[in-house]
Amino acid sequence: MTIKVTLENPVDARIKLQARRTLDGNILILDHPDIDIVLSPKNKKVLALSKKQYGDHIYATQSRLFDHLMRHGVVDPGSVHGGNVYGSLEGIILESTESNKADSIQMTLYSVVNFLLTEKPHYDAVKRYEMDFDKELLDPKDEDSTDLGEIPHKKRQGTITQYAGINTASGLYGMYQE
Repeated sequence: MTIKVTLENPVDARIKLQARRTLDGNILILDHPDIDIVLSPKNKKVLALSKKQYGDHIYATQSRLFDHLMRHGVVDPGSVHGGNVYGSLEGIILESTESNKADSIQMTLYSVVNFLLTEKPHYDAVKRYEMDFDKELLDPKDEDSTDLGEIPHKKRQGTITQYAGINTASGLYGMYQE
């Protein structure tokens, strides 16, 4: 999907995002691995929603987003609060008072892209670590593996029996006696 940005004083800036426009005109940005970012031009709001998980790391990501937007003067710091969707944060986009009238939605979009670019190295490192970890488990190096081959199963192996549960003779919980 292509989102066209126009300025009175055009700046040659091109951004590439995985984004969609919703039926009501909102812009849904899907580039971040943990959160989805919604820009609402009609309501002049930014909303950060969790993709699939909830927890402290998601809130920390949302908080970093709004800290970034506040530092860049795009979102009103006093307006950032929990949204009406569980686990979301939202803030009001500031209007431009300058004579050149920069479009506030375009500036917010540009600032969100800058945030995504600052987050990218961290999430690339996490993804690389997970891939290396999986590779090490599934395809270990020769020095990290043994040549034992198939290990046959025995009826009784180790110190814990496989018949743990209720002893029917005494009616008590305990180990099955052979």
